[in-house]
Amino acid sequence: MPRAVFILAAIVFVSACGGSSPAPTSASTTVNIAGTWMGTIASSNDQTMQYRMVLTQSSSAVSGTWDSSSVSWQGNITGTISGSSFAGQLTFSGMADDGTICNGNASITGPTGSSSMAWTSDTGVVGNTACPAPLPVGIKIDVQKQ
Repeated sequence: MPRAVFILAAIVFVSACGGSSPAPTSASTTVNIAGTWMGTIASSNDQTMQYRMVLTQSSSAVSGTWDSSSVSWQGNITGTISGSSFAGQLTFSGMADDGTICNGNASITGPTGSSSMAWTSDTGVVGNTACPAPLPVGIKIDVQKQ
């Protein structure tokens, strides 16, 4: 009899441990940010401007272009997404009042989302020292998906 109880207990235990277990889930899913985004770009040394970026994405790699309809600023964006965070580079090309073309880059980071994003660059644009106008610093980009 004790042997039958042990076998019955073993069967119940094995049955309770059996069955299908849920499929493992990824700790973080990469957000898709491909498309057109509109919003503003602000810096601590300039006024807030209209901002548009058009992004493409392949896996976690992001690239695209940006421009401002408020001033003659434009450039490229490259970077990567890890989960819901972006880290990358923004190239900058803008025309000063005297016609001088000012160029530079800024490291940008921030959270990504499917409908809105807010990226920042504390150091701002670093580049062309011959530019007669100050390059943007303390950059904040706020955009919404179009």
